[in-house]
Amino acid sequence: MALDIIAGDYLVISSTEYPIRAVEHWDTHGFGTSNSYALYATVACSTKRSPAISSGKRGKPANNLTSIYCTPLDRVDAETAAQLKTEVPFYTRQTFISDGTDYARLIVDHRRL
Repeated sequence: MALDIIAGDYLVISSTEYPIRAVEHWDTHGFGTSNSYALYATVACSTKRSPAISSGKRGKPANNLTSIYCTPLDRVDAETAAQLKTEVPFYTRQTFISDGTDYARLIVDHRRL
């Protein structure tokens, strides 16, 4: 597993941080050589991770993965939305991300305006 992404990290797109609620890593046997993913992964992004708690305080999130691309944020299916039970001020969105060797589906919270 090459992508070091966990629930609790932040997906950063155009300086907007989206909390990552869930990560599904995919077995891509036979899929990793496909160029079709590159046609959809058009959004430059990075991830941030909060450091460990020290002296009872958590530090500011720092860059974790940089210079990667994901698909545009999209709605999740009704089943996934029901399982996550998103609170009212948020939309649940999904994106697919890859570093060229590993692929993952990220479920993120997107604040309603």
